[in-house]
Amino acid sequence: MEITKTNNGDMHIKIETEKLQKNLELVSRVSTKHVTLSVLQCVLLEAKNEQLVVKATNLELGIEATIDCQVEESGVVAVPASTLLQTVNLVSQKELVLRIEDNTLTVESAGSETHIKTVPYDEFPNIPKLEGKGQVINNQLFNLGIKHSVFAASVSSIKPELGSVYIYQKKEHTLTFVATDSFRLMEKTVPQKDVILDDSILIPHKNALEMARICELKEENPVLRITENQCSIEFPDGFYLTSRLVNGSFPDYEQIIPKEYVTHTTILKEDLVKAFKKTSIFLNKFLQVGLHVTNKSITISANSGELGTTTESVNAQTEGDDIVLNFNQRYISEALTHFVDDSVTLHFAGVGRPMVIKGVNDGSVRYLVMPMNK
Repeated sequence: MEITKTNNGDMHIKIETEKLQKNLELVSRVSTKHVTLSVLQCVLLEAKNEQLVVKATNLELGIEATIDCQVEESGVVAVPASTLLQTVNLVSQKELVLRIEDNTLTVESAGSETHIKTVPYDEFPNIPKLEGKGQVINNQLFNLGIKHSVFAASVSSIKPELGSVYIYQKKEHTLTFVATDSFRLMEKTVPQKDVILDDSILIPHKNALEMARICELKEENPVLRITENQCSIEFPDGFYLTSRLVNGSFPDYEQIIPKEYVTHTTILKEDLVKAFKKTSIFLNKFLQVGLHVTNKSITISANSGELGTTTESVNAQTEGDDIVLNFNQRYISEALTHFVDDSVTLHFAGVGRPMVIKGVNDGSVRYLVMPMNK
């Protein structure tokens, strides 16, 4: 939506407090401090045609919310997002009035009047509006795919493709979400009936998290649109979010997943979680934990050097060779919360080679983690 260069002094609207509050909470999280572009700390409010459009962007991600309201006079204004949200949150009346006078936004309700200084809106960046038919996606399953994979993405900006969630169509009527930081990799496949993804996409992990958050909060399914450099989701109520895409090639991760294993051991997930709680007290600065797999048990050990040592043995069903490997405990424990099965199977390809974790029944999740050197 193009910004109409309307005189700031004209805006005057009446709007439901709760609707404005909810949408400001969704939109304003994107607003961010910027060294050279102060307007990015603001939300842009544009009132016309009995609607208020609220916009925010951090140049990576753009969000628009459309709210029905009573427009006395049209207008556009940019105002600090956090100041406006905090003010609206404290309004107890059902409706409030927003109006502009002398470069100040007045928030008015019964017995209350607040004046917020505005910012020139001319520099507010345009939010790309993707056109075309698009495809309706299941928002809760899209959210699930991102939430299950994004934790494994790299936090470094050196390799943008590793700081992204990779989404592609592995099988018909599904979408597969993958993230890796080169030490671990999570793959989650979710149903997406009738969705066809011709090309894979890479969404920066922070943007993907924001998309997931919006999908989780919205009840209706959005339309997904994809272009060469952007993707967007648009909901029936007019709520719109667009993210830039990363240009790059995601690693051919199937090449690093072992084809053969020397040991398979199945364990109750809760037993492993409890053992890790104990060993976490005695982890060294590398968060190193030892796994010693035998026929009927896994012994988990940690040695802090300063505090002492601990070992925890838990029952397991093992096929194959005994094996001893060291891992970053956090890399394993973070993944366990994403398995819905009560039991998981750890697949070992040998000393110095990756371990792969799968659920006993749920085949939609696959997690790979590299061992540590001693």
